[in-house]
Amino acid sequence: MTGKLRMRNLAAAMFALVGLLASELAARAQTCKVCAEQRAACMKNYAGPACKTEYQMCLKACKK
Repeated sequence: MTGKLRMRNLAAAMFALVGLLASELAARAQTCKVCAEQRAACMKNYAGPACKTEYQMCLKACKK
């Protein structure tokens, strides 16, 4: 009987871990989306090379 209980606890822990990882990936995707929005706003006011550098730095930070 304890074997079934252990398996049930292991399954619950696995589902919790998968849910946590999925939420982390969703948060990262949202953060990277902000980079694209910032770049679009930058392009309205500044030259392309400045915006490109800022965009690349933002992407590098959001992927960590």
